[in-house]
Amino acid sequence: MAYETPSRRGVLAGIAATTALAGLPAAALARKPKLQLEATTREIEVNGKLVKRLAVVGPDGPEGLRLKRGDDFEVRLTNRLDTETLIHWHGLILPPAQDGVPGISGPAIPPGGHADYDFPLVQAGTYWMHSHVGFQEQLGLAMPLILEDPDDPLAGLQEVVLFLEDFTFKDPYAILADLQKGDATATAGGAMTMPAGMAMPGGAKLPEGMKMPQGMKMPDAGNTDGAMKMADGMAGMKADLNDVDFDAYLANSRTLRDPEIIRVERNGKVRVRIINGGASTNFFISAGGRTARLVAVDGEPVQPIDDTVFPIGIAQRLDLLVDVAAGQVVPILAQREGDTVRTGLILAAPGAQVAKVSEQAEAKAGAMGVELESRLRTAAPLPQRPIDDELLSTLSGNMAAYVWMMHGGVYPNNKPLVVTTGQRAAIRMRNETGMAHPMHLHGHVFQVVEIAGKKIDGAVRDTVMVPPLSDVVVVFDANNPGNWAYHCHNLYHMEAGMFSYLAYVPAT
Repeated sequence: MAYETPSRRGVLAGIAATTALAGLPAAALARKPKLQLEATTREIEVNGKLVKRLAVVGPDGPEGLRLKRGDDFEVRLTNRLDTETLIHWHGLILPPAQDGVPGISGPAIPPGGHADYDFPLVQAGTYWMHSHVGFQEQLGLAMPLILEDPDDPLAGLQEVVLFLEDFTFKDPYAILADLQKGDATATAGGAMTMPAGMAMPGGAKLPEGMKMPQGMKMPDAGNTDGAMKMADGMAGMKADLNDVDFDAYLANSRTLRDPEIIRVERNGKVRVRIINGGASTNFFISAGGRTARLVAVDGEPVQPIDDTVFPIGIAQRLDLLVDVAAGQVVPILAQREGDTVRTGLILAAPGAQVAKVSEQAEAKAGAMGVELESRLRTAAPLPQRPIDDELLSTLSGNMAAYVWMMHGGVYPNNKPLVVTTGQRAAIRMRNETGMAHPMHLHGHVFQVVEIAGKKIDGAVRDTVMVPPLSDVVVVFDANNPGNWAYHCHNLYHMEAGMFSYLAYVPAT
């Protein structure tokens, strides 16, 4: 990635500044970019008010960027804002210097500057791009990124992209300050508690002073089904579901007061690519009570699952196949976790009459647990090989003080995970808090192999929800040397300190 007149920021947490250009091919400095993106602003209407938001704008406007696997990602990103910025290409396997995280991948782009990117696209699926600078993502600096598969058997279907956001008229920095003072109306309440020292499934320990919610019992040792039910139940505790009550929930920048209506063009079947670009909101996706077919998560194919409701965590993606018969209208709805409020868009057959859909569901949604994750099976597993090392990643903190930590401290006062180049590594993500955390590892994909002590051959993905007071284990191949951001994707948790990184050391 070549930078024009950037003001280089200090590299954080002992990361050497020289790694900012590691892995950058020389050709990237000379080749002229094919695509132009701008970090800029735009106006949208929310709840009857015209608001100015940040935006990434490309050749097709802010609706997204569509490329093909096998293409080169040759892009120039120009900063038209009055503050520095940098964009992360979420889920892509790419050189570490081009990952878009200030202080780890390289410096931010100053106002008026630009950054050039050039790397091969080795994946296909549903991805997205967003700023990794402060709360710029919450303020709108994000956009879909779709990588088409030239050999996709579903290529003949009509495609719809559904980009979800949570919107606030408030300054997100003020929201965080109120959360940290413990007096914000946005806070969800106190943290759940459980007797100190009680063993969790998989050997996890609870922090001092925590005790079990009333009526919930610990599963017997070795009872992995009970452990998974407990993980689902703990995720459902009302106290720790949502950090912030937002002013609106957007689907392609619109609410259900004035939703996007998409006419079905052919075959009566639509592939809906759903991206949870919310800063702090998990959703439940439905097709108006109809059965849909899940075919991919986080851009990776899964063995199909037919169901009527699909949870989607912050930063995750789902690809659904939805049938729209002649004369039918099918709303694709995203209901906020633990709430009745929802957003979405409308699929309508030619000539079908579209009725208004309420922003409020008849009943509250539940909480994200592990039920769907435990059912997912990848259609393209990682190659079979033994695990060389297991890394322990502890997630701690609490809602009341709004302190969120990884590996014993808030960033940058915590330690990275360290992996040896060439290893098959596992990460045991141990959640010691009363809230689920969407954990994202940059520059890699991983396979979910254990949830709450139960072994599974789960999905390949880049972001996984770790339920309260439980473990999730993922495996990955350490074949992309560099320093890689690894963090909770709840933006308010990340800004409060739940951020770390993965560091490589060479094989001896």
